[in-house]
Amino acid sequence: MNEQARTNKIVVGFLCGAAVGAGIALLTAPSSGAVTRRRIGATARKVAHTTRERFDRVRGRFGELRRNFNDSVAHGAEEVGFTAPR
Repeated sequence: MNEQARTNKIVVGFLCGAAVGAGIALLTAPSSGAVTRRRIGATARKVAHTTRERFDRVRGRFGELRRNFNDSVAHGAEEVGFTAPR
C-alpha cells in the first residue's frame, strides 16, 4: 500500500471516529442544551485544529516526495545523457 493511500485511510478513520464520538457524547450527555452546545463547539474546534495540523503535515510530506521524485528524474536523465528538447 502506498504512502498516500495509507495517509488517506488514517485521516478518514480519524474523522469518522471523531464524528461517532461526538454523536455518542450527545446521546449520553446529561447536560443542558447550552452546556452541550458549548461542548460541541469546543470539540469541533479541537477536531478542526487537529485536522488542519494533519493536513499540513501530509501536504508537506507530499511536497517532499515531489521534490525527491523530481531530483531522481533529473539525476536519471543526467546519468543517461538525456537533454530536453527546446
